[in-house]
Amino acid sequence: MSIARMFAALLGAAVFLAGSLSAQAAGLAPSDRVTAAGTILLRHGGVTRDLSLDEIERLPMVEIRGRASPDEPLIEFRGVLLSEFVRMIGASEAEGLVVRASDGYSADIPRGDWERWPIVVATRAGQERLTLRQRGPARIIYPVDQYPELETRTYADRSVWLIVEIEW
Repeated sequence: MSIARMFAALLGAAVFLAGSLSAQAAGLAPSDRVTAAGTILLRHGGVTRDLSLDEIERLPMVEIRGRASPDEPLIEFRGVLLSEFVRMIGASEAEGLVVRASDGYSADIPRGDWERWPIVVATRAGQERLTLRQRGPARIIYPVDQYPELETRTYADRSVWLIVEIEW
């Protein structure tokens, strides 16, 4: 290895270490330092557009207690009803939505779900916007506490988090 490459490698490692140490000194994990992106990509009929979290939150906000996985404690999420969200994005006639996460996961949410249950597109935990650590910028929360029939793998699989794209 040439001296120039060795120096560049050492310099890169020092910069990385300095950033990690300053974050640790501030008591932050890497995912705490990065807030979730402020938009969701909408796709329909070959047309795409970005939808900001601010636009979503102009709809009436609701609260829901939920968790995304069995090992998470119940917390208060805030967001908008999926049924209202569907109207806002112009998908009222859609038979379903394909919701995609930043990690590549996707799930189909059929129209019958949002017509039957008060499913929430959560953008906040309490009063604060969801961070990546909280699996934001947005996530689907089914009202499992109110409807025990939703405590199945089917609905857990439809509870997408890290939402970056919605298609219909």
